[in-house]
Amino acid sequence: MNRMAQGLTLVLLGAAALTSTVATDLYLNWVKPGFGPFLIAAGVAMAVLGVLVIVAELRETRQEPEAEGVEHHGHDHSRAPGVAWLLLLPVVAVFVVAPPALGAYTVETTAGASGPPPDQPRSGRFDDGLVDAEPGEVVPMHIRQFVMRAWIDEERLLAGREVELTGFAVPTADGQGWYLARLQMACCAADAVVNKVVISGAPAPEADTWWRVRGRWIEPEGELSDVSEHGFEVVEMEEVTDPPDPYE
Repeated sequence: MNRMAQGLTLVLLGAAALTSTVATDLYLNWVKPGFGPFLIAAGVAMAVLGVLVIVAELRETRQEPEAEGVEHHGHDHSRAPGVAWLLLLPVVAVFVVAPPALGAYTVETTAGASGPPPDQPRSGRFDDGLVDAEPGEVVPMHIRQFVMRAWIDEERLLAGREVELTGFAVPTADGQGWYLARLQMACCAADAVVNKVVISGAPAPEADTWWRVRGRWIEPEGELSDVSEHGFEVVEMEEVTDPPDPYE
């Protein structure tokens, strides 16, 4: 790739990083919010560096002396072939087709866990606010918080409590039911972990549509840690728009 194409590639990559962070919240489809400032800094650095490369190339082109009477033999190997410009197409495509957040397909192709989340105590404090909620109060929870309670809370404080969850719809493999799911990530979409509950008492909506669901935990028999899928009986549900941050 010649220097001009290199410079344009850097400018476009920098512009893509800035567009997805400063102008929009698209970067939340791929990384956690804390990475926003780093993406902005990287976008500015790439754009500035690309402009400097382009300016240097244009200046060098103008300053090349036209040697009169000098016979040139062979080819100029200082320039890359014109086909190198095609390498810009994937960069331009970023502006046209932005990859969406992970959704139902990821849940369907990810094997479900068979036990409690790793490195979690079987008892202790939770960050879901259930203990402080008044009797009869509907408790909003992240799906990961609900799953944690359902897996390891030996006191079973979820039993009989109304809980509100928000997530996207995922059909079951046999097509006879559906999950409400949300993805949890540590840093980026590549390490996303699936949290999901089995919905009962409501017909399956279209995959990847987002819903706010109010209902109750279906308390299992036997040991909590032996339960691989957590049931949730719907009392009321309403469709909602996609949240700005699709991950937990």
